[in-house]
Amino acid sequence: MQAFLFNDTSYEQHHGSQLVVRQIYRLAAAAGIRISRACPMRYDWQADERLKADIRRVDLCLINGEGTMHDDARQALRLGELAGYCKAHGVPCFLINSVWQRNDRLNELARDFSGIYVRDRLSAQELESAGMVAQVVPDLTLSLDELPQPGPRLGGLVNGSVFAERTWEAWQAARNAEVEYLSIKAPPTLQTGKGFPSYVLKSLARRIKAELKQLASRVAAVPEARSEKALTHLRWRHATRTLWAFLLRLGRSEWVVTGRFHCVTLCLLTRTPFVAVVSNTHKIESLLQEAGLQPRLAESFAEAVEKAPRWPFSPDELQALEAFLLRSREQAQEMFRQIAHHCSQRESRC
Repeated sequence: MQAFLFNDTSYEQHHGSQLVVRQIYRLAAAAGIRISRACPMRYDWQADERLKADIRRVDLCLINGEGTMHDDARQALRLGELAGYCKAHGVPCFLINSVWQRNDRLNELARDFSGIYVRDRLSAQELESAGMVAQVVPDLTLSLDELPQPGPRLGGLVNGSVFAERTWEAWQAARNAEVEYLSIKAPPTLQTGKGFPSYVLKSLARRIKAELKQLASRVAAVPEARSEKALTHLRWRHATRTLWAFLLRLGRSEWVVTGRFHCVTLCLLTRTPFVAVVSNTHKIESLLQEAGLQPRLAESFAEAVEKAPRWPFSPDELQALEAFLLRSREQAQEMFRQIAHHCSQRESRC
């Protein structure tokens, strides 16, 4: 069974989105679905006639919604319109791993999906209020089952935010508390075998550029004032080269403060106590609700850094976390089995 993946966020330069796409490939393959092309995020599929012709011949399309599907954003609408194109040509199209918030026009486009799988109940409720049914499957980073061996934990870490001003706030909070800062930034992956040859060269150029930025950040002075250049140096200076190294850092820490959704999911995976600072959608709050860890939120990084060292996981929290991680893995596997079954049933009727 051949599939196309849209909104391939592995082109992003951070460990969370790269892991999401890796897990999509693994889980799809386990269900008998082979992803033969992966369309990069922000790619204009409507302007690519050859791609549109290929869509009409493929067995199904998968859209990795991730953090895109909110506020009727331009890219979100483009992905929503893909569902209508697929439906018009008899190709099943599934939205997976998605947030859903503050949409209007997108609510109408969503009726053309063959199935919708969102990451949290608040997203599902927004769709239900618009007359649609969505299944909840937690973020696919949580389906990862290969982790570094746990070791002794020592000290804390502070991670930033999707917002520039909050990342600077995080950096200042870490310095004031004399705590290490850790960035989720990651070298871009080479986009080979994705069915878009031009993006291989683009990703290679981005990789070289990222390596130069990381080198420059190592020799630059520690930034004292906020600027775009200072934030770039900050993010690369405190980045790890691999996901494994990032997970090791989390797993060897007593606590973490973060404003990034995927840093929270990776803290959950490594069973690292954390305090989260709110982000640009309800995604962090909803994740904590799903995991039974709702109180672990703060309004500011200073507040979070003050709370985190005195807030280990309680026995009840650990029990809830283990149940949530098991449920997340099982639901991720079941989602791809359902998608494969839907498409195989469709083929048998033709």
